[in-house]
Amino acid sequence: MASSKKNDVISVAPPHSIKKFELIAEYVKAWINILMLNKKCRGIVYIDCMSNSGVYKDDNGEEIKGTPLLVSEIIAEAMTRYTDKQAYIYFNDLDSRKIDLLKTRLPKQTSNLTIYTESMDANVLLRKIGSQFSSMFSDMHFLLVYDPYDAHIEWDAMMPFLKNWGEIIINHMVSDTIRAAKMAKKPEVIEKYEETYQTTIDELISFGSDRNAFEKKIEQIILELSERKEGRYYVAAFPFFNSNNSVVYNLIHCTGHQTGFDLFKSTAWKIFDDQSSGKKTSDGNGDGYEQLVMNFETGEVGYDHKEDDAHYTLLDIVTYLQRHFRGRQDVPKEEISEYLFEHPVFPVRDYSRKTYNALKKYYGAVVHRNTVTFSDRSC
Repeated sequence: MASSKKNDVISVAPPHSIKKFELIAEYVKAWINILMLNKKCRGIVYIDCMSNSGVYKDDNGEEIKGTPLLVSEIIAEAMTRYTDKQAYIYFNDLDSRKIDLLKTRLPKQTSNLTIYTESMDANVLLRKIGSQFSSMFSDMHFLLVYDPYDAHIEWDAMMPFLKNWGEIIINHMVSDTIRAAKMAKKPEVIEKYEETYQTTIDELISFGSDRNAFEKKIEQIILELSERKEGRYYVAAFPFFNSNNSVVYNLIHCTGHQTGFDLFKSTAWKIFDDQSSGKKTSDGNGDGYEQLVMNFETGEVGYDHKEDDAHYTLLDIVTYLQRHFRGRQDVPKEEISEYLFEHPVFPVRDYSRKTYNALKKYYGAVVHRNTVTFSDRSC
């Protein structure tokens, strides 16, 4: 794979980064249409506080569009249809050369589309925007993409966004922490990790290579900081794997709105071809769990199900349902959807038909118009 340096104006985007571009862009495409149909929503604010140049090269050296260009084009097109709404877009990068290139590729501003470009520390920008919420963004809905430089999350800069109505997507560089936290010696480096995870470096070292431990710590911080008087806060997280099948980062979606929570989950599953990640499995296509096996003690035939909490398939979804509803007759589909909705990764939106078909295929469920009868088959 071609190499790229942090100071390159045009970076090389590996396949997992390209998938991230696609996921965020497809989410915005669906998200904006839902919001613009809400009469109470005056408009949208999209913030990418570490946008890079918006232009990348793939492994073959071909130029491709990154998230800033994909998203700005989606929003610009939407504003031609929703002329009574307003859109504000913020792009920022510490490297002014990258912003200069980005500005040459952005869509033209219009009477209801305003694009700001900045070159400053991302957290300085967020503090500036956060201070303007009450005066500028009343009845506006926002989406903040937070991709922290050097894996450092400054929670105080995100506080206004966690407390207000909107969405946040955090690129959690868990691979950096797993690799480097245990080797941290300089006080400023130790402070970075302690601030990011709101704990001591000794506790972080005790996590070792446990990706889930770091992930849970971040999600715990998000839920604690987002406490609100009314309503819940939802967090969904999806891992991104490199060509060596190692997790590079987790993309975390945070929102106070259940529609956004379910929409992000279903968008991710579509991007990964009805799976929760791009991890390569033994059969090379991600769904290698369908080998029939016989339990010689009971004589029951089932599927060799190898569970992997970093990579889920449709079989994992229906196994989750079968364990909970096993043997129950005429379970309302609404009850099934409500139970599935609570899962931080499994989608409901746009996945009902595929889920019910998989229930029939793997566990012999009987699917009626409004109910499902679950077999007594073990998982």
